[in-house]
Amino acid sequence: MFNQLSKYQTPKLYFTPAMQRARKPFAVKNAITGLLLFGFCGAVFSYSIMAVKQDDFDDVPMPSPPSTTNSEEKLTNDKK
Repeated sequence: MFNQLSKYQTPKLYFTPAMQRARKPFAVKNAITGLLLFGFCGAVFSYSIMAVKQDDFDDVPMPSPPSTTNSEEKLTNDKK
């Protein structure tokens, strides 16, 4: 089923002249649609990055880092 060649493709999988003629009227519309989708995705990505940069995390409490001496003592006690 998937191994059969389409009548619109050559054995090297290029489009035949008939397929190129059939796709030609849609080339400009497809290019415009692609550019609009790319621009929209870029705008959403840029907006989300800018929104995160503006966020202030001062109200989030940060836990104190563990002291290395306590953790080293626990490891030595566990080995004994």
